[in-house]
Amino acid sequence: MTVKHQTLIQNNQNQDKILPANYLNTDNVARYRTIMSFFYKKHTQMQGTLYRPEILSMMQEHFPLEYDEAKLDSDLESLVTWQNLQKQQEIIRPKSIEEYRNRNFRYQISEEGIFVEEMVHKLIHSRHEAQGALDEKGFRKLLYLLEQFVYEEAKNTEVWLELREQFQSIRQDTSNYIGYITSPDVDSRMKTELFLVYKDKFVNYLRDFISSVQGLYHQFVSLLSHIEAFDFSLLIQQLYQREMERPTFDEMSFQEVEEQTLAEIQALKQWFIDRPDRPSEYTTLTKQTDQMISKITGLVYYFTQEMRQYQSRRKDYIHMASWFHEVENIKEAHKMYGAIFGLEHSRHYYVPSPSVATSTREDSWQLEPSILMLDERVAGVRQDAKVQTVVISKERQQKQREDYLVAETKARQRIDSYFVHNCIDFHEISMLDPVSRKVFLKWISQAIQSMDPNQKQMNSQIQEQISTQMDYSVVVRIDKSKMITVKCEDGTLTMPYVLIERMEHETR
Repeated sequence: MTVKHQTLIQNNQNQDKILPANYLNTDNVARYRTIMSFFYKKHTQMQGTLYRPEILSMMQEHFPLEYDEAKLDSDLESLVTWQNLQKQQEIIRPKSIEEYRNRNFRYQISEEGIFVEEMVHKLIHSRHEAQGALDEKGFRKLLYLLEQFVYEEAKNTEVWLELREQFQSIRQDTSNYIGYITSPDVDSRMKTELFLVYKDKFVNYLRDFISSVQGLYHQFVSLLSHIEAFDFSLLIQQLYQREMERPTFDEMSFQEVEEQTLAEIQALKQWFIDRPDRPSEYTTLTKQTDQMISKITGLVYYFTQEMRQYQSRRKDYIHMASWFHEVENIKEAHKMYGAIFGLEHSRHYYVPSPSVATSTREDSWQLEPSILMLDERVAGVRQDAKVQTVVISKERQQKQREDYLVAETKARQRIDSYFVHNCIDFHEISMLDPVSRKVFLKWISQAIQSMDPNQKQMNSQIQEQISTQMDYSVVVRIDKSKMITVKCEDGTLTMPYVLIERMEHETR
């Protein structure tokens, strides 16, 4: 017989009926469950061994009119046959014919019966146990363990076991919490006005979780991308060795340990990284939380509108009437009415004139407004569209180009003025203008983004060379352990200590 045929036979044997679960779905299920609950309760109180008289007394309290010794013997024998109870005869010297005929047995709940009763207890009390949570600390701990796992190149068994346990906890907690808040019970509670008391807690809880986990997402993706090149043979061998050191009748084979480990690693990657055919669990989780926030916000708006309909606005209108009474003329009254209730008749105009903005560094409120000339219109008369010619003015284009180059030259001169011996020490800057500040912050952001995420988390100092819009590159050095304050023309800027060094003789 081949190994394949042996595996098929073993799998078919594993698909047989589970006898210890028979009493949960059969005739007289109430009697069986009462007996098993009694045994399980005594087991938790370290009183595992029970005798017929005390079992019969308990059952007659629950079924006083119909229960007798014959039914008790039948129920106990069924539970023994189904491997929920264990029966053992006591060897005693009989003192009467009745004791000789009725052999004295004691009963004890079996290991299988304990498992089934624990499952029943969890199912009954799962409402509070399976609510789950969205915990930022759990993700940070998982990130720390994943960094250790990658740093040691998947060769530390203890780190992997902790990582696997933490990942399983996060999967279960997030799945249970999303299932809880999307359940019909919670959905019906959200549609009551009593939910308004808890809406802020729900929304803040979900938003805080999303914002904190989004900051860790790219680090997870970067670390998981390194796992692709790892060799897990040593890890699998160590896990199999641990399995062999623990003597059990149901030992896992090397192939089973290998299959389970590789499947768990694949599940960890698929939880954070999207696949071409389906999104990751992280993407699904963020979408579900966003939808729940939108749903809560919509319900709050609905209840607020409903409550406003039943509120008397008499005092409000009397107070506003006093404002109109104090106005001197009707023109001012019209303005006040428009400010309070809005304009009854409004017109929207499209201004086709192009914007005069020539640089992304200019703010919108500093630009000159465009002008739209309105022509007189007579009711019932339609104006003819006039064909306009496009005039290309070389002089105007040249003028705009010269103005742009002059502005760029001034900006370049302002930036170069901050370099002292090809270095900018932000701690030594006396006053920083807004235009140069935007350029420097862009360089700092590029340096942070181009750095390896592992080194970014482990080191408090960052050093990275980047290309700029100028004709040179710069080296940005950041010390996150030291904070400085930079004076700007429009306020103060608190930031880590930064030193920018210009690399001469390097072109883009």
